[in-house]
Formats: sequence, structure tokens, C-alpha cells
Amino acid sequence: MGLRLLRRLLFVLAGLALVGCSAAVGSANSPSSSTNPSTSPSATFSSSTTTTAPPSIVTFKTDATATVAVARLPSEFNPLTPQGSNPITAMVMANVWPATWVIGDRLPPSLCQSATPSCASVVTQAEITTVPSPAQPNRQVVTYTISPKAKWSDGVPITSDDFIYEWGEQLSVGPTLPAGNPTLGYQDIASISPPASKTFTVTFSKPYADWPALFSELVPAHLAVQYGWSKAFQLKGLGPGAKGLAGDHVVSGGPFAVTRFVPGRLLELSRNPHYWGAPARLAHIIFKVEPTEAATLRALRRGYVDVAELSPGPAVDSVVASSTDLNETTVNSPLLEQLVFNLADPTVGVQDVREAIAKSIDRHQLVANTIGLVAPTALVGNRFYPTGAGGGQPDDGQYQAVDLAEADSLLRSAGYGIDANGVVQDPTGKPLTLTLTGPSGNPLASAIEQQLQAELLQAGIHLSIHNISQESLLGTVLPKGAYQLALAPYLYSPYPSTTSVLYGHPVGPSPAPTPKVTNAGASARVAPAAPASGTEPAAVVSGSATRDVLGFSDPAVDALFAQAASELNATAAASLYNEIDTDLWSVLPTLPLFEMPTTVVVRDDLLGVTVANTWAGPLWDAGQWAVQASPPPTTSTTS
Repeated sequence: MGLRLLRRLLFVLAGLALVGCSAAVGSANSPSSSTNPSTSPSATFSSSTTTTAPPSIVTFKTDATATVAVARLPSEFNPLTPQGSNPITAMVMANVWPATWVIGDRLPPSLCQSATPSCASVVTQAEITTVPSPAQPNRQVVTYTISPKAKWSDGVPITSDDFIYEWGEQLSVGPTLPAGNPTLGYQDIASISPPASKTFTVTFSKPYADWPALFSELVPAHLAVQYGWSKAFQLKGLGPGAKGLAGDHVVSGGPFAVTRFVPGRLLELSRNPHYWGAPARLAHIIFKVEPTEAATLRALRRGYVDVAELSPGPAVDSVVASSTDLNETTVNSPLLEQLVFNLADPTVGVQDVREAIAKSIDRHQLVANTIGLVAPTALVGNRFYPTGAGGGQPDDGQYQAVDLAEADSLLRSAGYGIDANGVVQDPTGKPLTLTLTGPSGNPLASAIEQQLQAELLQAGIHLSIHNISQESLLGTVLPKGAYQLALAPYLYSPYPSTTSVLYGHPVGPSPAPTPKVTNAGASARVAPAAPASGTEPAAVVSGSATRDVLGFSDPAVDALFAQAASELNATAAASLYNEIDTDLWSVLPTLPLFEMPTTVVVRDDLLGVTVANTWAGPLWDAGQWAVQASPPPTTSTTS
């Protein structure tokens, strides 16, 4: 399938300094560069190659508006609350509230440098200034320096007070948030001082390697203290003069401010006139509700929206191919699709049965028959490191190829028989039939289900498909353990320690017997309290599994997570996470299938659109977007 990926490298570099907080690779409309070469990041997205003849003069509109299609609007602006922890809120607030570290389209995340003043980070310097020593083995101190100009749009300076308040609230609400929002590091903070300062220290009571994950979005403490961590930033009931607003918009510390909200229809961001950094190049960004793929494609075709993120497929390709001003690129999203096993189930709770299932599934063929044309490199062998991320390694060697003879042997050892026709039978002589629960109304999920059904049938195992809404699947069925096999998306995090809640401290009805894993010589950290078994509302709004719904529990794996979270040497930490992943491949509570692909469609006069490996997606650096006024863009693209 041909991908029309727009890269105007030469004239963008000549006419517009679209320099990001991290390198722009695998972009929809962007140059390739790196602003933090010392980190030596690795690209995580695939891309095509475009050549363009550079014009002598390129001009850009100063009052331009870009319209982004979204399926729905946020219900509140604070992304660090259960209702705010979702991709759409992340897209909006990445441009309204500042962060300490900005995650772009390369890993690891980078701190904004002085050469990139338009970046929405509020911190000019952050580094470990005291490391653990023999005398103080648990002492770690990080020193932060906030930009001296940084302030909220109502004039209140951004200081350590915002960090201190957020620390306390994270300890309270963190356990209710999706796994991608860290809690372990906040629990390890002993103090933040001094207050009301632009330079301050964060002292940890034990080392925390993923400390850059903390304070991912900075909340205006002076408003939250008065009106509530969540209530101050809810959309419902907000209007002119309401508390939590500056004029008619939510207080901003980034390049844009929220200026208009029409329930169910649109949300508008406008250039923040009080922004302390470089002004946004666009005057406005409008988030327009297009509830279905068909509606989004119509809006793109008619010119009503300029940017849209869609599931790849022929419908998207057809619209782009028939247009004269649209371009598309397909990249791997931060979602890992997994086949998950309910370890409390009497059938798949038996490890030999799980291994037999995995030995019967051709994951390479599954990718080829579902997403292979648009994402041929999406197959992964690691639960913690996406394709191209530094530190990861494939740990799936024993499941790289189908081995039906080994599968038969494993099933026989578990008490099953194989009849003359190759059908697997349980001890009573009945054919073995497994039930797979997946999301309804999802063509990709349907294709995966059919492929799994066909492959397992070749192994003599019947697979019954049961489809329900994704909300029910993620919110109740998985946490209740009311499934046998299920298809579920898991969110990759740039900070592996934050995913420990996905593979420990189960919320299901009962854990499995102690699995066969290696021992680890480290004491376990205190885990955050799990939500009540049977419901997981955060999973519904985030669109991915957010807790251990597998019934998996093993102290050795918990200890490895704790050891890795405290390991400040990046190479040693990666080795520990790979060891955890190897253990999980051995026990097999899940079978990773592939990274979910996503297609970003962009109108060809909108420059600077790149895609981050986070929920913010293409909106991670929208302050650098610009609309080309002249000359008309012309490109040639090869895939």
C-alpha cells in the first residue's frame, strides 16, 4: 500500500525553524533533526521518503487555524485524574499546561534545551545532583531549575509550589490512574524544597530511576488548592467568570489557551498572549467532533478538518488517493495488542495449555494477514520496549515459529487427547473449545479473531468468538475475570517502572499458582492500593488495560520490578526489565501480538506535524505547526 508521506526538509529548514524538543522522525509533515544528541535516542516509527525542490522564499500565515478531528471532547482538563487520563485530554493539555520532560517521536524523552524555546517544558535544567553512596545508599537528590519567565496566564509565577502540591495529590489519586501515570516515584519522595522557588531540590528516600516520569503535566496549584484537583478543571458548568478560569478560558502555562467550548461539537485553543516562551505559530487549533471513521473521512474530503488520526485501511487510502491536498503516514502507536489469559480459569490457567496455544499461533502470519501491509515491522517480542526503543531485546524466541508437535505433547501432558482427525479432546472425550472475548465493531479485532480461530483449528482446538463493547471488555469483564481468552490493548510507557501494575497485584477474582520464574534478590516495594475488583473505569477512558486483570502474581517478578525501579544505571535497568519479560514469556500470562498501527492524515499546507509515541500523538508539539501561505506546496513521495 502506498503511503503519501510529506517531508519538506529543505524549505522547512530554510523558511521555518520547526525545531522540536526531540528529533522529528517518522513524521507526517516534518524535517528530521535532533535537539538532544547527547541522549542518542532511537527512532520508533517507520517512514517513507519524500523529495521536494526547495523554493527560494517560503511564507507562512500568522493568523491560521488548524482543525483536528476527535471522536469526543474531554470532560475535564486535568489529565492526572481518572476522567482526564485519556488520549484526547492529553492531546489538548500538551499544548496548554507545561511539562518537565517532553516525549516526542524518539525515546528516551528529552529536556527542552535553550535552542528550542517554543517547547512547552517549564524546566530549563533537571539533573541528579546527589547519587546514592555507601554512607547514604538510599539518598537521591534531583535539582530542578524552572525558567525565570515561566508563569501562568493569570500572572502567577510557576514555582516549586506547583510541584509540591502535585506531589501530594499524586499520592492520593495515583492508584486510581492508568498504569502509564507513575505512582512509585511519588511515594519515594521525602521532600521538595524550598517552597515558592525557581530552583529547588527533590529528595528521594530511595532511588527512583524513572524520576523524569514525575510531574509529566504541571497543574496550576493556586487554583487546584482553592477549588479542587478535579473540580477546578471540569468542563461541566464552566463559563465566563467561573472559578478556575482566566477570563473565558482555563489558566494556561503553555503556548495555547482554551478559549471556546461547545459541548459535543468543538473545543478551541488560541495562541496564549501571556505565554512566557516563544509564541505559537498558529493562531488557533480547533478540536472538532467527528464521532465515526466515516464522518472523519467525509470531513477530510470536504476540507472541514486538517488533521486526523485513524485506523489504517483501504477507506483511508481511498480518500487520500482521490484528494489533491492530503497526505498520510502510518506509524506504530504506543498500544501493544495482546492475547491475554485468565489464569484463574481451570483450562487456560494450566501453563502447559497456554504454551500449547502459543505454540499453535503463527504470529508472523497473523501480522501479515491483518496489518502487515501497513505495519510490517509491528511484531514485537518484548512487553516493555516498543520497536526501535533502546534497551529492548526480543525475548520470544521459543514462540517465533509454530510447533504443532510440541503443542500436542504439551496438551497430552495436561491430560488432553488427540483423536484420529487431530481434534483435541478433554478428559471426558469432548472437543476442546476455548472462548475468546474481543471488542465489537472493530474490523481489525475481527480480522485478528478470525486468524486466531483458523490457526488454532489447525491445531485441533476450536475457538468460539464472543464480542462485546470495548467499554464493557476493559471496564468490567477483564477486571472481574469473566473471560477465558481476550484481546486487549496495553499501553507502552517510556518509563517501564510505571507498567509494574499490569503484571502484579491482580484485581481479578483469584491469582494463579506460583509460576515458574527465576528468583530475584531484592525486596518488593509497597504497591499502590488496587481499585475494587470488578470495575476499572480508568481503563474505559484510557482505552487500554490499566491493572493486572490476569490473576498473575509472583513475588520474584515483583522484586525484579522493585530492583529495576531503583537501578540508576540505564543498561543495568534494561537488563532487569528484559529479565522480567523473559520470565513473563516463560509463564505466559499474555501473548504479545503486535504494536497497533495508526494512520495520521494531514492537509499538505500544514507543516510541522510529527507523531509522538504517547497519547498526545500528533499534538505533542502543535506550538510548532504552521500553515504555508506561498508558494503552493509540491511534493513527490516514494514508499
